[in-house]
Amino acid sequence: MEQKVIELLSEGITEFRELLAFTGFSKKKLKELLENLIEEGLVYHPKDTWYYGIIKTGKLTIKEAGYGFITVDKEEQDYFVKEEEVKQYYTGDIVSFYPYNNSHRLLNAAIIKIVKRGHEYIVGALKRTTRKGKARTYILSTMKDFQTKALVKKEIPNLKDGQIVYAKLSYVGTALEAEIVECIGHPDDPGIEISQIALEHSFPINFPYSVYSELEAIPTEVHPKDYHGRRDFREDLIFTIDGDDSKDFDDAVSILKQEDGSFILGVYIADVSAYVKEGTALDQEALKRGTSVYLADRVIPMLPHKLSNGICSLNPNEDRLVIACLMTISKEGKLLNYDICEGVIHSKYRMTYAKVNQILEKNPKALQEFPDLTEPLNTMQELASILQRKRRKMGALEFDIKEYKFHLNQQGEPIDVAPIVRAEAEKLIEAFMLMANETIAYHMNIIQLPCMYRIHEKPDQEKLLQSFQDLATMGINIPQIRGKISSSILQKLLNEMDELPHKEIYHQLLLRSMMKAKYSPLCLGHFGLAMRYYCHFTSPIRRYPDLMVHRILKETIFHPEHMEEKILHFQDLLPEYAAQNSLSERNAIDCEREVNAMLYAWFMEKELYKVYSGIITSVPSFGIFVTLHNGVEGLVSLENMNGYYSYLSESNSYTDGSTMYRLGDEVEVVVIGADRKTQRIDFMFLKDYNDRGRE
Repeated sequence: MEQKVIELLSEGITEFRELLAFTGFSKKKLKELLENLIEEGLVYHPKDTWYYGIIKTGKLTIKEAGYGFITVDKEEQDYFVKEEEVKQYYTGDIVSFYPYNNSHRLLNAAIIKIVKRGHEYIVGALKRTTRKGKARTYILSTMKDFQTKALVKKEIPNLKDGQIVYAKLSYVGTALEAEIVECIGHPDDPGIEISQIALEHSFPINFPYSVYSELEAIPTEVHPKDYHGRRDFREDLIFTIDGDDSKDFDDAVSILKQEDGSFILGVYIADVSAYVKEGTALDQEALKRGTSVYLADRVIPMLPHKLSNGICSLNPNEDRLVIACLMTISKEGKLLNYDICEGVIHSKYRMTYAKVNQILEKNPKALQEFPDLTEPLNTMQELASILQRKRRKMGALEFDIKEYKFHLNQQGEPIDVAPIVRAEAEKLIEAFMLMANETIAYHMNIIQLPCMYRIHEKPDQEKLLQSFQDLATMGINIPQIRGKISSSILQKLLNEMDELPHKEIYHQLLLRSMMKAKYSPLCLGHFGLAMRYYCHFTSPIRRYPDLMVHRILKETIFHPEHMEEKILHFQDLLPEYAAQNSLSERNAIDCEREVNAMLYAWFMEKELYKVYSGIITSVPSFGIFVTLHNGVEGLVSLENMNGYYSYLSESNSYTDGSTMYRLGDEVEVVVIGADRKTQRIDFMFLKDYNDRGRE
């Protein structure tokens, strides 16, 4: 009965008399049901009204004009909040609210209370004022989505007006008070822009004192007593393969090809859980951060340097503790057998992607430098090719989306931006890590252990169909569809677009229709990888979910004392930890994108009034986004387009009757504006720019 009332409220039937009519309940029964729902915190009833609203929770965004919108997960519709409703709230706050009718549509919302503040800290510039003889110090926020000021509670000596600080917030009624944590520096200091953005997303470079205190007890070398109960792999040819500028090494690999053509692939992952114990300050800080963040010229690590670059890093020629996943794989790529164990290794080489690619390309100098790696690397390439073919056959999706890397000078200024190239070595390691992640998830699932899975749910079919229609308007040949769109159909479409110019634009359009991958205690499969079982196991130095998977393995399989108690413990933790880590990952991605947007704008400040070729990559209702060949994206706004253009949403285009701009078109633009503070880049079509110059 309560469920029926909830369903009616969700559909906008919210007046008591309407609910009576639709339910057919007596007044007494309906009142009793509603009172139960109110007590359960599911329904809100404003005083002196006959109105009942279903309670929802969402994230508030306040616009410059004063009004706000509330976004609810998995709902496409945002809820409008009047200006008078948001006076004591801030953008980013999580609030509980109830929607109310507007022409029988749930568009409006009234806020009930704050659930969680969106900002615990503020980043901004110091400003000292004197009023009626009383001196006060404020922090004027430099945060894009948090334009406010906070009163400094306790003055810190030697700080000057204009310096950028990081402070902890207290909410006092509608006012904000701040306690300064650290001074970041002067606005003109090299690299301060990146530091500000990182702190705005709650990624501090420094760790709390409690963490540094715990580090003192952690050794700098592996002690022989730690080898007890572990398999000894120190004589095996095991080595790491990472980027040229990598400082921490989570994973190492080994290979052996057997007489029957099968392979024994060894993947050895740093045993971070041996040093980061559950419930410690170190563990809590790692959970809070959730992930390491990679920002142009720096890494903000999840774990302190002593761990991430020291005792946990699989450095060459040093003994290190690992969790090993040894997989026997057939010549067709099928997993035949596996063994998961605690071990100790002594990595023989620190190989880079560049060096491995040279060896695979038969570079004479590289072959001479690493003679004992030629055969194992060729065997690894053979196995990786088998695994990649098998993945494609299963329907795994391979989106070709270009990534770019900035090169900064000593002042932190971007001087160049170039695409990141993924060659054979990068693909080889990716194939092996995917195999290890899948094997671990499979093992934990079949023996019914709790696990933090990495899931990617099936895409919404309507969104996919819309993407297919958009591609069709761009001249792409769409395969005939009968029933649901499977990953195999998507893969076939991606393959058909492989030879097309600017294929990454079409791939990006399809990618936007996909669900976002996330963490879950439920094994729901990974649509994009076409895997039934998948988790993150291979990067515990930089991802908390991997550390969590290691901890569960260690506490249940390797050390099974009090097994039932441990299983219940992890089952209780996982739902909350999975949700928290999914949010941390999203936050890190947003932080990285914001830094890149700032650097792109900064880079283009020197390119004003220059002409570039680009591709139309997005056509929203307010203008046209153009991406240049160096990855820079800018907006051609409607006000900067000569004439009157109509927006044709069904074909992702604009037209004035004679000229049409469509998704995927090559165009020439002029850079007319770039501002690193707003992270905005403005373009104008070259034709329109020249025409205005003649006026």
